[in-house]
This record gives sequence, C-alpha cells and structure tokens, in this order.
Amino acid sequence: MKTEMKKKGLQYVPGAADDGFGFFPVITCQIAGSGAPEVLWVVLHRRRQLPAKQEALAAAEAELALAFKNPPLPSAPERFLDHLRQRGFSELTDYKVAKSFDEDRHSALGDEYQPAFGEAAARNDPVLHAAVMRMVDQKIADNDPPETRETVERLLAAGYSPEYVRRMIGLLIVSELTQGMFDQTPFNQKRFVENLHRLPEIPPPK
Repeated sequence: MKTEMKKKGLQYVPGAADDGFGFFPVITCQIAGSGAPEVLWVVLHRRRQLPAKQEALAAAEAELALAFKNPPLPSAPERFLDHLRQRGFSELTDYKVAKSFDEDRHSALGDEYQPAFGEAAARNDPVLHAAVMRMVDQKIADNDPPETRETVERLLAAGYSPEYVRRMIGLLIVSELTQGMFDQTPFNQKRFVENLHRLPEIPPPK
C-alpha cells in the first residue's frame, strides 16, 4: 500500500524493520520520479515491537490510514514527520532496504549479516546480556536439557569460541522467552532443542 500525494510525487510508504529480535512499523517518505525514488526520511516505532513482519506492516498501514482520514493531516513532509514523532516514531538513519518484502534478514544483509547477539548487543544492555548469559550457564550446569551441554561440546569441537557458543545459545533462549511472551505460552522446550541441533545456523525471527 502507498499513500500518495499527487503533487510533487510525494509518497508515504508503510513497511517493517527487523532488528533480529522482532519487527517494527516503518513509514518512509519519498518523492517518486523517473528513476529510483528520493527518500526524504524513514521513521520506525521502536516501542511497538511485534513478532511477525506482516503485523508490523499492518501497524504502519493503520498509522497512515489514521493520519489521512477526514480531515486529513497536512501532507508537508516536515509537518507529518513532527506528527509521527509525537506518535512515538523516531528517525532511522542506519538501515538497508530488502529487495522484496519477503526477503529474509540474512539474505538482505549478505556479508554484513551478524546475528543479534554480538558485541553491539552486549554493549547496548550489559545487565540484560549478563542475565541471559547466567541462564545459559545454568542450563549447562543443570544439564537441562542435556542437548545444551551436547551442543556446547559440539560447537567447541568445531572451533567456535566459548563466548560465541554461549551467545548463540543465549539468543535461542531469548527467542523462546520473547515468543512465549507474545503467545502467552510456556517456554517451548521442544523447539529450543530443535534449534540447538541446528546451531550454528541461527533461526530467523518469526
């Protein structure tokens, strides 16, 4: 869906942003021309993290529908940007556009792809990172499930560093906790074990 302002070819385009843990509503302001559109700004709502890409897209579409219902807001890009800021959106400056809506994060980023558990994640919230690492260590110590220790030994033997192995397992734990929160269901031990067997392949966010 595109909300188009015919004058000057102005378009407000809904979308979804993926940070490796979930998806956020995105609105792009661009000017259509004969070639590639000129992007004026891109905003996302970081406090509205959703588990599915389609849900984030729907939230962005709903935001545009609300803004441009009768009586519509002024279409001037800067005024609409101010409106979105008041609605909780913030400008996005570091991003990469996928070739299609269905392209996964790994394919979109290519050689730049990094799972969301690297050094940046540890620096962003060291307290949360430490808490997740304690969960990993507890699962290894308790042998609960046994596949946790087996996975650690397998990946260490393959040449991965102990810290990297712990972070991969930590990402799986966070993924299950987040999914359980959204679905209001218990920790899915079966899916956790299945994903342990797949490591070092990181499952895409749902």
